[in-house]
Amino acid sequence: IVHDPLQAKDSDLLAVDASVGDETKRTYEAMVRAMDKNVARILTELEKNQLRDNTIVLFSSDNGATPNGSNRPLRGGKHSVWEGGTRVPTVVHWPGAKLEQHTWTGLCGAMDLMPTLISMAGLSMPETRPLDGKNIWPALRESASSPVDSYYWVWHDRDAIRTADWRMHRFSHRVELYNMQADPNETTEVSEKHPEMVRLLTQKMDAWSQSLNAALSHLPVPKAVDAEPNPEGEILEVKVTVSPTALTKHTLVVPFASSMVTQYASDYIEFDIARSPDSLESGFFYTPFKGNDQASFSLTFRRGEGLDQFGREQINAPAPQGAPGTWEHRVIGLCSSAPGILPRHGLVFRGGKPGIYTVYLDNLRIRHQDGSNSPIWTNGKDTRSPRIEDSTLFSGVSVRAVPASAVLRNTVQAK
Repeated sequence: IVHDPLQAKDSDLLAVDASVGDETKRTYEAMVRAMDKNVARILTELEKNQLRDNTIVLFSSDNGATPNGSNRPLRGGKHSVWEGGTRVPTVVHWPGAKLEQHTWTGLCGAMDLMPTLISMAGLSMPETRPLDGKNIWPALRESASSPVDSYYWVWHDRDAIRTADWRMHRFSHRVELYNMQADPNETTEVSEKHPEMVRLLTQKMDAWSQSLNAALSHLPVPKAVDAEPNPEGEILEVKVTVSPTALTKHTLVVPFASSMVTQYASDYIEFDIARSPDSLESGFFYTPFKGNDQASFSLTFRRGEGLDQFGREQINAPAPQGAPGTWEHRVIGLCSSAPGILPRHGLVFRGGKPGIYTVYLDNLRIRHQDGSNSPIWTNGKDTRSPRIEDSTLFSGVSVRAVPASAVLRNTVQAK
């Protein structure tokens, strides 16, 4: 298999043409050569044991190539949902089937392999839960149309759908549509010319995401998931002083909690948030993040992701709605970062206006599909906040738990 980490034997490296000067590409080519040799070894062993004719050999890939390989002329590659990231070459060889060699261009994906191979082997599907995959063997055998209607992906700031003729990418505030028969390389965006197709594909995408209970991060959270704020017990208070020299581009991440809870694509993160009536009005937001210092922090809620139930991107630092001091409940889908761990949690403060932020947060938790939740911050015992030294941009950082009774005297418990 050709995959990270890129490592090759000296004997395979020696076979690479000397004109390939880049060491990474040399290693990559050597690994491809090694894979080819080992595929040949498998086929030779099958022939030696007289198993070749009645053995189905399938050669494919899990995704498009990295920059070390090539997906030309297709757009994109691994870690993308462009055609070059999801379309891969596949070869099926079965001498015993006595089929004429031909090329088939119907829709087929990895999820279709199980029911297809079971059918090719003349077996019956076991009784199980409904499968997403389709049996494409009859279509492959007869060079007929694929039984697959569409495929659906979610990746960071978008979801995408691929049918036989179209591919549509849906971002937070726009869509991109491509005619895959006329433009398989996705060079010409045609959504304005085909509004009805956009509408139909949007319906299919909504049906796909709803069937998966996907908590999409790049689209507004369904209003049905919303709830009333309910700050109680102890409340997290974070204060930060912004200097006149801090510009809008300057930010400070204030960690306040950590967790080892596994989050899934159907999970939401929710919390109650407010600001003191005398605080700077906006320029702060909550986000999970990774990293150990300000220079290396990687925020989960980035541009195009982290939309709440009001359709606001968290990175735009939206102020809680209502009069100063009003509590707001906020819900955000976690599909884009799932599955995995959200190890650290913090509030991000932005410069641009001198003054003092006083922000309150409570009831931070992950809500799971089954209705249960995993608390992250509910009181002072959950606080994990390192000391942050004063700088020329931000100073006076304070993170503490305070009694709700002291905060609620000066805030409004309303949505």
